[in-house]
Amino acid sequence: MSSPPSSHPAEKTTTRARSLDEAPVTGFHRRMVAVAMGGPFCDGYLLGIMGVALSLITPALSLDTMWEGLIAASVLVGVFIGGAVFGPITDRVGRHLMYVLNLMTFVVFSALQFFVTEAWQLLVLRLLIGIAIGADYPIASALTTELVPRKIRGPALSGLVLAWWIGYGVSFWVGWLLLGTGDDAWRWMLASGAVPAVIFMFFRTGVPESPRWLASRGRVEEAKEVVRRHLRQEVSTEELLAESGRPRRGGSGLGNLVEIFRRGYAVPALFCSVFWICQVAPAFAVRSFQPQMLESFGVGSTFGASALITTIAVAGTAVGLLVVNRIGRRPLLIGSFACINVCLIALIVLPLHYAFLVVALFAGFQFFEAAGSGLQFVYPSELFPTDLRATGVGVATAMSRVGSASSTFLLPMLTTDFGVRGTLAMGVGITLIGLVACIVLAPETKDLGLAEASRRT
Repeated sequence: MSSPPSSHPAEKTTTRARSLDEAPVTGFHRRMVAVAMGGPFCDGYLLGIMGVALSLITPALSLDTMWEGLIAASVLVGVFIGGAVFGPITDRVGRHLMYVLNLMTFVVFSALQFFVTEAWQLLVLRLLIGIAIGADYPIASALTTELVPRKIRGPALSGLVLAWWIGYGVSFWVGWLLLGTGDDAWRWMLASGAVPAVIFMFFRTGVPESPRWLASRGRVEEAKEVVRRHLRQEVSTEELLAESGRPRRGGSGLGNLVEIFRRGYAVPALFCSVFWICQVAPAFAVRSFQPQMLESFGVGSTFGASALITTIAVAGTAVGLLVVNRIGRRPLLIGSFACINVCLIALIVLPLHYAFLVVALFAGFQFFEAAGSGLQFVYPSELFPTDLRATGVGVATAMSRVGSASSTFLLPMLTTDFGVRGTLAMGVGITLIGLVACIVLAPETKDLGLAEASRRT
């Protein structure tokens, strides 16, 4: 004879799942993914709006090519600092606190850009914005990885990059619309980044702390309560500690950088850094100076063409999101690198006399780079355990920005010395290195739980 149902609401809704990795997808999971996408959206917007504003800033602040490169690259230098420093700090102090605070910095520093009068002031503000962006990458990816089940983990993490591209694409359209606001158009463009940051900061306030992180710090009962309250299921201590072993109560902080090597995660760190560098180094340089590069190929409406190209790139990210669980991580990464190379080589060697062909090849480059870029969050999040996850993402983020900041800073000078085609040839060399590295090092993790993926690493 079965016992009567309990009248307690928590008992009615709490169920026992096989594991957090295999839990059924709920509205809570979908809401967490949507909220997490807010940070990357702001990141893409704040980076993309500079691509429209820079050509207006140059005469307004009397920038030479060196200052153009410095201001374009400053945000990427900031991302390097933010990823390297705040990834390990996020593993120490938790995801939730950092999750809200970094969006506050987006709001403040974006608004202050409206009032700059000298190049150095803009340089400093862009650097600080970059630090906040670099901090958000490990925070958003770690929390998303630890809150969603395996069946949507790949698409959810790829969705963060989709949000980045949507923000980047929206920035071009907003920038294009703001061109008509007069001599201060570039000020309104840069300050407009505060608007989405305020909106998403409000929605982030209700996000819980990661139960996996709580358990890794010895707070197992708190972790179980988070699971009960938000996922309506029970979870064992063994599962919560499966990745990190025994709980770590002491601070780790920047010491986690040493732990990456001591615990055998040097090769995953190398792989994630190399493929990320080889994706973003040519991509960021091209995106930062895309209107100028299109003009050198004879394209007329460069802002409109850039907005169209960026919209197509958003579609590329969406395609990557749809196939990451179907064809797997490794084929998607290798295939995207191969297609990027084809587009760049065509821009270099073909006699391009028609604007639509130039735009089509730039769009193809952006499409395939965007399709593979979702793995920038997927691989580091899956290959490192909970107590090192934000550190691993932070290290890969930081290393990638060495390449992107260098290429963005050097591109104006390189195009002066070697022309656009010669500079694109250097991009081919970089992406070929990425292709070889992925063939040699890229693992397949689409069917693995988090504990199994990090143990195999």
